[in-house]
Amino acid sequence: MLLHPDQGRIIPVDPLEDGAEALIREARRRTRRRRTRRVAAVAVLLGLGAAVFSVVGRGSGGVIGETATHPYVNVRAFQGRGEVAFISRGEVWVLDGGRGTLRRSPVPAGYAPSAPVFSHDGRWLAYVVTRNQDLNGPSELWIAHADGTGAHQVRGLVVNQFVGWSPSVDLVAVEAGESVHVPYGSPTALDVVSPSGRARVLLTRSAQRTLATRGAIWSAVWAPDGQSLAVSTYSPDRDAGAEILVVPVAAGAPPTVWFSIRNPRRLTGALSCGPDCGGNEAIAELAGWWSKWGIAFWVFTSGMTHNSDSTPLAVIARPDAQPRLVAHTLSDGTTDAVAAGPGGQLALVASSTSAGREYTIGKTVERCSPDTFSCAALPGASTWTGRPLTCKPCFGAPATGSGSAVSLDPAWSPDGTLLAYVKAPAYRSAGDPSLAWFEAHQLYVWNARTDATRRIGASSGSSLPTWSLDGKNLLYVSGDGLWLADVATGKAVEIEHPLYRESTWKKIATTSLAFYGQIPWSKQFSWHTP
Repeated sequence: MLLHPDQGRIIPVDPLEDGAEALIREARRRTRRRRTRRVAAVAVLLGLGAAVFSVVGRGSGGVIGETATHPYVNVRAFQGRGEVAFISRGEVWVLDGGRGTLRRSPVPAGYAPSAPVFSHDGRWLAYVVTRNQDLNGPSELWIAHADGTGAHQVRGLVVNQFVGWSPSVDLVAVEAGESVHVPYGSPTALDVVSPSGRARVLLTRSAQRTLATRGAIWSAVWAPDGQSLAVSTYSPDRDAGAEILVVPVAAGAPPTVWFSIRNPRRLTGALSCGPDCGGNEAIAELAGWWSKWGIAFWVFTSGMTHNSDSTPLAVIARPDAQPRLVAHTLSDGTTDAVAAGPGGQLALVASSTSAGREYTIGKTVERCSPDTFSCAALPGASTWTGRPLTCKPCFGAPATGSGSAVSLDPAWSPDGTLLAYVKAPAYRSAGDPSLAWFEAHQLYVWNARTDATRRIGASSGSSLPTWSLDGKNLLYVSGDGLWLADVATGKAVEIEHPLYRESTWKKIATTSLAFYGQIPWSKQFSWHTP
């Protein structure tokens, strides 16, 4: 993940609303739409009222103090660490560790920013803007240089879902359009957009001419080589169903059907929902496309259009092959449930079918081999060794031994030898997770060569570890801010806070807005190292 900047003079910044109520409304909107389909939390990023970036400063002593209008930032501690874009106080900020600058990208009043995303080569930034008062409505795609300059709206494009940048070329993919004539207000087209803002349609509902012609785009992911996309489509009509298509980026190249199933049919074997299903319909929610595995998708059945937990994760290796079960995992897309390594290895958050939907119990990070097609838990990943968690009321949670911990947020190092993850005490409560549970999260790194695990950083409350490209540092969330850890020494320093307003993230964390405790931290920052 990535960014840059520069500009000499300091420009005064007017206070803007923090977007807290917008975040709450957006969370409620996600909860409502989960009843019909999974919608990523992409009510996002950067509406530039003017194409001007403000340099907040190089900082006295390299540290910029927090004020009512800008966050705390330790510029000195991030020196030489690349660029990080993050959301704070309802705005987009860019910290350049090479130039020692912090920039603010103004967001027009009435817009909520989120999820900055950078191209594979670090030259471009893409984002979406959505009005606070109309978070159910369409969004706009914006593209800028990595330093935020030259930002421009992609005209005439109605964004429904943001797919992301190609891993090999400077093209960003979006699911576009929304229609009352397709299921659940789903997208109706898949577009790719160049940095100049030129959009090109790769697939439309009317052009599919296959099983789900009357259906809609359900989800999409890039191929590992960045030259095509896998697209899931779905129609609830009895004579239609679900498909997975591979759509080449090359102009005029036809799509290829990899998998299809009509609604009256049932999936068989390990992917079957059993004889007591409430319905037959199957939906493929794409999870990724990984070398040595193929196209991965979560299987929703029995008329379910979303599932928060214990969802079968399947892969299909080639057109017309039989899908194979990998594991049962988290699947709502709020947190990182699956991580792919450079050698084809996977790490995932396995979710036991008996755990229920609580995020705080029955979740274990496992690593999976494409050679044996099997998964195994990391050593100690389900055992808590920290202080016991006290909560009121709690029941049924083991205090020690196997099952006393949950492990989450797996992330492979760039060379695939280290796996970072987060561990927290397991507990079952009568309500939503307590703040004490979030604050107890600890960061660990497992070494695939030695099978040894060690803790990184002394602070608790860790979430979402993200690797530098050289594998020497981890950027992670702790205490509503970003921390940078040296993997060799384990020492960590705070780089920035806050990401959310404190009152906002705590409200999200401890109410049903988090959907059983999952917080979309990944929508709040992006990091790139050269």
